[in-house]
Amino acid sequence: MNLLNILTVDGRVRYCRDCTMLADLAQSEVSRYVANAAFTSAVLYFKDGSSLQFVHSSRSNRSARASEDNTTAEKICRSLRQFRLNAKHLQLFFEDGSDAEFFTVV
Repeated sequence: MNLLNILTVDGRVRYCRDCTMLADLAQSEVSRYVANAAFTSAVLYFKDGSSLQFVHSSRSNRSARASEDNTTAEKICRSLRQFRLNAKHLQLFFEDGSDAEFFTVV
């Protein structure tokens, strides 16, 4: 069994036992997903208090930025290969070949 480590807000390390892929880690650690009405900006909030902001207003203007270093958001951000943000979903593609989708509640 592969364990992915997660740094908590208070600096301790805990492990995601069922997480064998980076997409599993992202799915298990996200507490909330919010996107703007035009779906050009979105934020994933994580259980450790960090967040990951996405901007995708055109093919040339695309970015992902973690709120802080040494957080779940930074770990997810550094492991991203690509992301897709549109009215359907936010889809994250990871270096390990896995992907995770997040949907807004309408």
